[in-house]
Amino acid sequence: MHWTVKGVFMMSENTWTFEAGDRVPEWLMRQTNCVLRFDCDAVVVESNNEYQIYPASAINDDDTMVLAEIIDQQFDAEVEHVLPIRTHTAPRSMSLN
Repeated sequence: MHWTVKGVFMMSENTWTFEAGDRVPEWLMRQTNCVLRFDCDAVVVESNNEYQIYPASAINDDDTMVLAEIIDQQFDAEVEHVLPIRTHTAPRSMSLN
């Protein structure tokens, strides 16, 4: 966990790393009738009541970061974001500004 000073408030930031093929956790996206997996190595950052997903290395705009595998084709699959999610195509800068 990293702590950053913003004005007079201390903002908490949580960071997780995932490898391609890892299952997307339920705390990030709730899943019904499907299994979500990361399609590339990824970094997930929780900050300011949102998640940001960064690839570990640069990807194209049309590349997929998360793949869904439907469990039963006869039923609808649903995915619900737990918090707002912002995705990026460039890796997260490791510099502290």
